[in-house]
Amino acid sequence: MSTTLSPTTPAATIPTTDIAVTVLIPAFNEEESITGTVEAIRKFEPYVRALEIIVINDGSSDRTGEIARGLPVTLLEHETNLGYGAGLKNGLRNARHEYILIADADGTYPLEDIPKLLAEAQNYAMVVGARTGAIVKVPPLRKPGKWIITRLAEYLSGRKIPDLNSGFRIFSKEVAMRFIQLYPEGFSFTTTITLAMMTNHYSVKFIPINYHRRVGKSSIKPLRDFTNFTILIIRICAYFKPLNVFVPPALTLILLGAIKAGFDYHHQGYLGLFGIVLAMTGVQMLFIGLLADLIDHRMKL
Repeated sequence: MSTTLSPTTPAATIPTTDIAVTVLIPAFNEEESITGTVEAIRKFEPYVRALEIIVINDGSSDRTGEIARGLPVTLLEHETNLGYGAGLKNGLRNARHEYILIADADGTYPLEDIPKLLAEAQNYAMVVGARTGAIVKVPPLRKPGKWIITRLAEYLSGRKIPDLNSGFRIFSKEVAMRFIQLYPEGFSFTTTITLAMMTNHYSVKFIPINYHRRVGKSSIKPLRDFTNFTILIIRICAYFKPLNVFVPPALTLILLGAIKAGFDYHHQGYLGLFGIVLAMTGVQMLFIGLLADLIDHRMKL
């Protein structure tokens, strides 16, 4: 059983693991916390076979890049802010080791829980630190949107997802690279890799963690990101689970069309145009879903 590192926990109680890990830290204006983040992660270097830390300075306008140049890390720099996903993709392509750990530089994730993720890394394609612990400091404005998109993702994917877009996880580089063309440039990277792995039947484990208030200012825009997340979830599930996306609305339209047609025939003696259009739209949507599912299965052969 793995243990966490705390001021009162002897280092000897942390289990060692024979894996090589690359840690990706995307950073945008994180001058206040980047040093502490790197130092906290380096504490675990003796407990893995090899540890590489890559900081991706994503066009920061503060001293993040200057500070990172003085740290014992590999530094990748973007001249302009390309986005969270763009930074992780750049880091993923440059990573040298077979396991990838991602962690934010804003102080929100409990880096002392890294051993919990490492202990399970070889048993699953991805291990996610799910923000369901005793202390979870999610801004109230984000909670309704987070709940809605998580329920939508669970419905469309057919899987229970405790935390859809946690930025604290470890995964196989080999598996992650299979979906790299799907990863977006923005915050939806973690949502995409979660859905891609779960809808393709890779083993994913969620481990409860705490989540703290961030250091510095957040760059998340709730309304814009909620809309983007919703569209992304539908798109990814349509790609991997097309029947889950197309069949429910198709059957709903067919049923509504049949009810409307029956109502029209009962009262007017003929089938109304609106009822026919509803039913035919549902039939067309159903065949689109079946065709998409056929293509998906054909590509997997």
